[in-house]
Amino acid sequence: MNTIYKQLPFIKGFTISVGFSFILLLIRIIKTDSIYYLFLVWNLFLACIPYLVTFLLGIKTTNRFVFWLGFTIWLAFLPNAPYILTDLQHIRISTLQTIWFDVLLILSFAINGMIIGFVSLQMMQKLLQAQFSKLKTHIIINATLLLCGFGIYLGRVLRWNSWDILQNPLAILSDIFKRVLFPIEHINTWAFTIGFGFFLIITYRLIQYCQENK
Repeated sequence: MNTIYKQLPFIKGFTISVGFSFILLLIRIIKTDSIYYLFLVWNLFLACIPYLVTFLLGIKTTNRFVFWLGFTIWLAFLPNAPYILTDLQHIRISTLQTIWFDVLLILSFAINGMIIGFVSLQMMQKLLQAQFSKLKTHIIINATLLLCGFGIYLGRVLRWNSWDILQNPLAILSDIFKRVLFPIEHINTWAFTIGFGFFLIITYRLIQYCQENK
């Protein structure tokens, strides 16, 4: 109940922000007679799943098995939150008349994805601090954000999605092991992973710094 009460202001604000994104999408559909960007709704839905997991874990005390099961599900879906940033690649189909509206549209969904992802991360960080020291928790969070960079690569470049972990796990593991065992041959993979991973770490830590010093 305490978690629900604490999260209500955020849920209200986030709902308004998502509503704004939906209005932009509706305007584009009406103006261009195209539903091309409707996939942004699905991507944002996937981005909300980690928040739902941490919300449920925070409602009541759970045993270690339930917590780590929830953590695994959370980790599998978390890359979907920052992934929406890469949807900016779709502006290449935009015309001169729609390009800046399309940038605004995609960024509005991407920022909502980042927000819901980082709030989920903050909630998970608090849950982890109940079991680990502050230092170990920071290491886990930083490692998680680097894994998000790798997850974005798997989704954007290799076109895997979170559901494929259950539907086609062997193929995903094969792609992962190839890049782990032969890193030099897949240098672009690690450049992408480190680039996005450190971007997420820096952004998350800056947000934390601002919150702690406001």
